[in-house]
Amino acid sequence: MPGVGVIVNPWAGKDVRRLHAPTGHSPDSAKVGVVRRVAIAALDAGADRVVAARDRGGIAERALRGLDRTELVDGPDTGSALDSRRGATQLAELDCSPIVVLGGDGTCRDVALGAPGCAMVAISTGTNNVFPRFVDGSSAGTAAGLVSTGAVALAAVARPAKVLHVSIERPDGSVEHDLALVDVALIDEARTGARAVLRSSSVRVVVATIASPASTGLSAIAGRLSPLGRNSPGAVVVRLGGSRRVRVPIVPGVVDELGVESVEGLLDGESVELRGPGVLAFDGERDRVLPAGAIATVVVRVDGPFVVDVERTLHCAANQRLFDVPNVEADDGN
Repeated sequence: MPGVGVIVNPWAGKDVRRLHAPTGHSPDSAKVGVVRRVAIAALDAGADRVVAARDRGGIAERALRGLDRTELVDGPDTGSALDSRRGATQLAELDCSPIVVLGGDGTCRDVALGAPGCAMVAISTGTNNVFPRFVDGSSAGTAAGLVSTGAVALAAVARPAKVLHVSIERPDGSVEHDLALVDVALIDEARTGARAVLRSSSVRVVVATIASPASTGLSAIAGRLSPLGRNSPGAVVVRLGGSRRVRVPIVPGVVDELGVESVEGLLDGESVELRGPGVLAFDGERDRVLPAGAIATVVVRVDGPFVVDVERTLHCAANQRLFDVPNVEADDGN
């Protein structure tokens, strides 16, 4: 039986970046409320069921408590990104679509890795929120329910996201593959350490599919130099270390000054090479060590998850009078 899926990252909005910035953590109680509103609204909109992946914080379990036609699926319970990836895989196998994701850029990437080509409603609850949007849980749940039942066609309200596909060729000839939804960066460090990138001085190259001057994080470097929308073709490549200076918020509430060497566009299907040594960061989080002699080839393509436009979905539903209550005439016995 199809339904709406839910993935919530209990660690989103709590990483080390918030310890270095004048901002607080994203509390679990707020996430519980969002998930509950999503579930109630999705069921009200006609979804057959709401299925959520369990999380280390017990957020989904608390949110769905007492609600009919909801269930939980168990994951690996590692307390890491693997939980979101495996949860997304399970929800896709259960025919849950779209998947409502509560987290930041990194969480959305994990879902895209776990369920390639899925339909996603992305709600911002992370530290850097370039890919997901700030949207009320009730609106997100209603949109998810309408799309799940087919009352509003997915093709009418969603489009595939741009993706940075990364192929890493190591000195021994082995090749690894990865992806990012927002940005890939080459960091001048020897190990991953804490995943979040804090020191802007260590950033050598940024490749961004979404370059908004109003965002925070590594993609904001490209955004303050060559703005590019999420639905505009291609990507932006920025090489740092030159004489041009730009001020960018890498961490919420903290503005850094960076030197820029070059800014160039990358067309759909084109590639750029990042050479080690260094560390590759995907969507703002350091993930893979790139040793000397290794080459990471980054290609931008429009073949990512289908991102549901919540407002457009609700507009379509209103125009189709899907929110109208049927007028049932009283039976007068005649």
